[in-house]
Amino acid sequence: MSDLSCELARPPLFFTVQPMLASGLTLAHRPDLGVLIARWQREVTPAELQSGYLAIRAAADAAGCGQWLLDLRRREDVIEPAVNAWFGREFAPSLRGRYERAARLAFLVSPRRAQQPVTAMVSAADTDCQLATFMDEAEAYRWLALC
Repeated sequence: MSDLSCELARPPLFFTVQPMLASGLTLAHRPDLGVLIARWQREVTPAELQSGYLAIRAAADAAGCGQWLLDLRRREDVIEPAVNAWFGREFAPSLRGRYERAARLAFLVSPRRAQQPVTAMVSAADTDCQLATFMDEAEAYRWLALC
């Protein structure tokens, strides 16, 4: 079998996965779904969390993708109020107008995290970012596909 026939016999690659970042985060772009998937693989420090969100935004910018699935299921840490404030005051507003449509962030959480109060506040006046929380990954993908 020639090298060319081996290449043709491989199934097409529909998404790209980046190696795990120092912040314990893996990123995968699924152009077939129009989604950027970010999965934290461990608990992280507040600095790592902020760094992770900035890496997600950079990958989303490169892909032109404003639909994000943020998988927090392996993170059971309680986020510090300063990080929540940064997310609401600085990060979420930075998404305004970056993509063709309003950014949509689906947070995939464990049942334990779902019981924790949500403290990150995002003002509709400051951003056109839409947020939702899910315990079921398929439901999160369905919501992301609604736009």
